[in-house]
Amino acid sequence: MCAASVDRPFFLPAATAGEAIERIFSLTGASDVGTRGEKRAVVALRDALGLDIETGVTSDVMGAALAEALHVDWDTARYLDRHKITLDGLNALLEGAADAYAEGSLRRLAEMRPALLDGPEWALFEPARSKIEAVNRISMLTGSGAERLGPGGKEHKRVLVNLVDGMRLGIPITTKHGTAEALAREFNAPWSDICVSTQGTITLTGLNVILAGAERHLGRLGGDRALLFGTPEEEGRALAAALVDGFSLKRFADGSERVHWDGRRSVKWLADNQTGQQNQMEWPGFYWEFQARTILGRRFAPNRNPPKTKYGPEPFDYSLNYVWDLKSHTETWFDPLTGETTKGRGGSPLNDAQSMDECIADQGLGFLMVGGRAITDTDGAFKAWQDALKGKAAAPSNSGRSRMRKAAFEPLHVDAFWFADTLALNSAVAAGHVTGFKQGPQAPRVAGEPGAARRPKYTLSSKAAGTSLHLVRYEFPSRPPKA
Repeated sequence: MCAASVDRPFFLPAATAGEAIERIFSLTGASDVGTRGEKRAVVALRDALGLDIETGVTSDVMGAALAEALHVDWDTARYLDRHKITLDGLNALLEGAADAYAEGSLRRLAEMRPALLDGPEWALFEPARSKIEAVNRISMLTGSGAERLGPGGKEHKRVLVNLVDGMRLGIPITTKHGTAEALAREFNAPWSDICVSTQGTITLTGLNVILAGAERHLGRLGGDRALLFGTPEEEGRALAAALVDGFSLKRFADGSERVHWDGRRSVKWLADNQTGQQNQMEWPGFYWEFQARTILGRRFAPNRNPPKTKYGPEPFDYSLNYVWDLKSHTETWFDPLTGETTKGRGGSPLNDAQSMDECIADQGLGFLMVGGRAITDTDGAFKAWQDALKGKAAAPSNSGRSRMRKAAFEPLHVDAFWFADTLALNSAVAAGHVTGFKQGPQAPRVAGEPGAARRPKYTLSSKAAGTSLHLVRYEFPSRPPKA
């Protein structure tokens, strides 16, 4: 752990190695050039700290040197597995790097900066890490609201139109490429063929050129990019958009395409990434949480002074300027044998009531909820496979009955909800949109004995989607079967 410091930011540990690596990339400004594992991340930290360490040394040697530079107590027994840095070790380095970032002592690398912007006049520019970050930063310059990408990760032309209108520029609106090039000329920013693609899109380089030019034109070059969302509504919409854009479509035999989480692959991913949640019946919720945290860590720069995320035994899942938790809701069940679809439950369990009460009273709290349909494990093959993966007998059920498993899950949309304060929570409770319930005990360790008690939780009704709590719903892309 790190040595104590004054007013140091609250640290939310990464849940997977992939999340830790993406967050280190984001802190340092490094890009993922395809190298897997932690080596690329520790090299980025080395460069950001300006340390003279040979690239060829093993990760354990590099990790120990980084820990010393970051004033992190390096526990070899916990932080190393032979020559590989463990998740605990990556989190120790990540926490130290987050402190250095907050103090301004972590030099951000310039490798994400487009070569077009290598002149001294652009030295203060902080490049966007992703197209979703770029379009939102451009939009926020004129208060045009949160943006999302279209199918295939394409930026919408309205991003450019809103910039022209919001800045009152005398630029004719032509094609997307033509308008973008005209903006670059207006801002005296460099432009070349690498700023556009043949698919009718503007590349990340091109968006960064426009962003840099607009920021300099407005006298805002070098502003804190983590603070681009001024309200929880803006932030929630942007985060939801990034999550919808972060998952790939699967093509099926009939030519249709949709987002599809296969149960076996998803559970194996949970096991391979050492989440400890591979035995969960509600695996889609855990898969969503861990994947979403990695996506958001990749898409958005961290806040130098993040808000508090822990009010109870477990912290909330994510924060930028505001605190968010990641939830999933099974809206329907589809039986592949009969073709029948049945409705899921009308409410979604949230977090324990006490933690929610305290966080909402302190600073507000949001939820990013994926809704979709579950594919039933009608023949029991998935249950048998998951039980075999456990390598031990399943814990006995409190009810004595085994619930239906999900062989797969297909996300349909992401909703963002926001509880601004205690009044908003109390109003939702009074309207029946939020209800409290006492969770049943955990599964007993021994048959016939009671399971451990759990704290009371809140449930969010599906009817809350039509209330002031609801910020936005973004649908996952899909394509129908070919005729």
